[in-house]
Amino acid sequence: MTSTDNAPADEREDARPIDPATLEPLGHLPATSPAELDESAQAAAALARTRWARDGRWRADVLRAWAEALRAHGDSLAAALVAETGKPVTEARAEVAGAVEALTYNAGLARHLGGAAGTLPDGSVAHLIREPVGLTAFIVPWNWPVLLLFRDLAPALAAGVTALVKPALQTSLVTERVIALGRDAGLPADAVRLVIGDVAAGRAIIAHPALRAVAFTGSTAVGTEIMRDAARGMKRTLLELGGKGAAVVFADTDVPRAVETLVPSIIITAGQMCMACTRILVQRPLFEEVRERLLEGLGEMRIGDPRDERTRVGPLISAGQRARVERYLSRGGATVLGGERVQPDGLPGHFLTPAVVTDVDVQSPIVQEDIFGPVVTLETFDTEQDAIKLANATPYGLASSVWTSDIDRAWRMSRAIEAGTVWVNGYNRSYPEMPSGGYKLSGLGRTRGVAGLELFTELKHVHFSLTEPPFEEDR
Repeated sequence: MTSTDNAPADEREDARPIDPATLEPLGHLPATSPAELDESAQAAAALARTRWARDGRWRADVLRAWAEALRAHGDSLAAALVAETGKPVTEARAEVAGAVEALTYNAGLARHLGGAAGTLPDGSVAHLIREPVGLTAFIVPWNWPVLLLFRDLAPALAAGVTALVKPALQTSLVTERVIALGRDAGLPADAVRLVIGDVAAGRAIIAHPALRAVAFTGSTAVGTEIMRDAARGMKRTLLELGGKGAAVVFADTDVPRAVETLVPSIIITAGQMCMACTRILVQRPLFEEVRERLLEGLGEMRIGDPRDERTRVGPLISAGQRARVERYLSRGGATVLGGERVQPDGLPGHFLTPAVVTDVDVQSPIVQEDIFGPVVTLETFDTEQDAIKLANATPYGLASSVWTSDIDRAWRMSRAIEAGTVWVNGYNRSYPEMPSGGYKLSGLGRTRGVAGLELFTELKHVHFSLTEPPFEEDR
């Protein structure tokens, strides 16, 4: 169980850092040995029992300083992200900015007063105290390696845990760099330890007796393995897994605005993003208009060198991932517009044009499975009840959106759709203040916000029995 990717376990080639646009090797870090892993786990677990767990002001200062370090090195970190992931430079900058936001917000939460206190019916006193859960593993994917690391790590450090971070091998270099920046900013060396390795290393981390929790972002298949392995030690799991984001577009919406918003959400990270818009469910009278506007909008998204400011679609992460997307598109039984191999700007990388799929059955694999590529299906519905049934027809429930000018319908649809996030007249709006996570096969637990902080804590009841009756008349 590696974080190497969100793709199935049989699609994990090209694991060392390789520029997906130029196919040039980027160097690599040596694998962590079993002895080094044990030493890291023991050292991090020991720090979790010290002042680090008790001093929220210290942790707040560290997180703020780390945020400023990322901000100061934003351009070079964005360049590293472009090289290792192939994402456009504009997206890479947004990722670094999101990581800064996560650290800044959670620096404040490090001083949050959790828990409660009160008098029980018998006159005794109860305190509910939140304590750090302890040593936690963070297994991070390659698609948004900096933001997704800090999305989970920042609230965990705010809560007082210590960490073993296992990045995807493809993005291990940029991960090592951001952790080094944290140490330069005052992060204790044992608060966050880096572990480099493959599936065996992931299993060894989870099996380590000092570990108390694991946070993973990636495929549902790998998340299931992690949940099973963690259960052997009753270790807490935070799992954000696959997605099949659906946008439900009603006839009363502003169609140009809806399509203009949804197009970037389809091609974000070349579609290799769990919250990407992968399905558009459109009320039947709008079908032709939405299809034409969608094809026009996607056609305007420049495919090419991710270092070019004009580029909006970069390469897929590997040859295997591109081939996987192509297998879905070639299965037949549907109309496929796009999805062609190209070599823009003379680059040899794994480029694929965005694809719009119509005339597709809801039970087909292209609708039911997490493809992880620049592919969107266009499906029709007639009534509100049809839309609800269609939106909930896949085993995933990470994110969705509703497009309508009817506020009552927006509320009804938002409540009926089985997803951890439902955007109304928008898409892909995430904030460090607001919890996120999935329903069904999209995962367990919530990250971000106060809920994200509390997930990395244990709740303890401390009870005070009184030695004297509390009232004069009882004496």
